[in-house]
Amino acid sequence: MPLSKRQRKRLQEASKMIESSKAIRDDMSDIQQEYASEIGDVVNKIKTSRAKQAASISTSSDLSVSELPNEEREKNSKKAESNTGEHQSEPDFEPSIADDKPVAPAWAKKLWKGIAKKCHPDALDFKKLSALEISRRQTWFLEAKMLFEKASWSRFLHIGVMLEEWVEDLLPATQLNMLQKEYNEITEKVSTIQDSLAWKWGTEWDDLEVRIKILTLILHNTGVEQPSRLELIQILAKLELE
Repeated sequence: MPLSKRQRKRLQEASKMIESSKAIRDDMSDIQQEYASEIGDVVNKIKTSRAKQAASISTSSDLSVSELPNEEREKNSKKAESNTGEHQSEPDFEPSIADDKPVAPAWAKKLWKGIAKKCHPDALDFKKLSALEISRRQTWFLEAKMLFEKASWSRFLHIGVMLEEWVEDLLPATQLNMLQKEYNEITEKVSTIQDSLAWKWGTEWDDLEVRIKILTLILHNTGVEQPSRLELIQILAKLELE
């Protein structure tokens, strides 16, 4: 049964929430990595001054034990997988699904064809579409291909809704639940970032005690001799003047 106008509107509203939340998550992830890098620089300076070791500390490995989730790694991984895909000459080709995943449902195969017809490089009309819309569709095409292969249907459905490619073979309530699941996963990652030491370091820059506690914990975890409280205060004061 075709979706009603109101049902489509609900799906679009849910997908817009996903898009906006995803943008916030990605921006926060980038900022978090900057905070983590700053902590790493401070720890390296302390380590050098204590002459504990000659090698610098790797922020990616040492800070990960301090509850610093790496969203950028996930994003880069998606880009890497997308860039390795071979160019297809036909817009309606069907990606192969991973061996350890269930067979793609009929609705997903049908939706993929709709996405490909609107987003495949050979199907894009550069005269009618804006540069922004072309960029979005190129991104959606690569992402949809990856999601199809991984059988990640919630996010896959979301891309279809953003393109107004409607799924008639699933109940509207089922589709809304799938989109809600995708939204919840994004907001959970946002919460994880906010709870990380790197985020607290960056957002509570004016709380000296919080920063000293964070440095103390990381120095302990990395086996670096901890300076005196006065030395830590001086280090943090210099950091603010940089």
